[in-house]
Amino acid sequence: MMTTLLMALVAGSVPQSEQAMLRACEMTPEGWVCVYRIPPITAVPERGSTVPDTAPEMPMAAPALNPSPVAPAADAIALEESRLIRRCAEASWLSLCTPGERRQARLLRDAADSRAALRRTVTGLLGEQQCNAAVRTALLGGDLALAREARAFCAAGTPDSPDTDEQE
Repeated sequence: MMTTLLMALVAGSVPQSEQAMLRACEMTPEGWVCVYRIPPITAVPERGSTVPDTAPEMPMAAPALNPSPVAPAADAIALEESRLIRRCAEASWLSLCTPGERRQARLLRDAADSRAALRRTVTGLLGEQQCNAAVRTALLGGDLALAREARAFCAAGTPDSPDTDEQE
């Protein structure tokens, strides 16, 4: 096996279409992380060996019990934004972030902080059984999805407490 690898190396270089292609690199706190596109691999059996007619059965992955309600594209965008925030929001001048990336990361971080503060406020109101105030606060904060979550939480109710608000 080793001799065939050495023979392949001596015979010449691999064509461009069969080489791994660099797609992207990212600096993380642990170091550089690079993503490559790997070409398809064709397994060639050694002389005298037999090739099975069918592929071995692979175990099937179990379906997800709670599929994410977020669309994959939106999830990918959120993941990319969180990477940008982590990498560039508090970056020093030595980092590989451009000034535009730093500004965008700071804006995204501030927006995420304000969403978290709004969620804390709404959660506090829900904990005090003030459903209408929680929904109103979420709507005034501009988070329609949070308002829907609060309304669904209130509609589900709890068996040991009434589903009414205190009058303000």
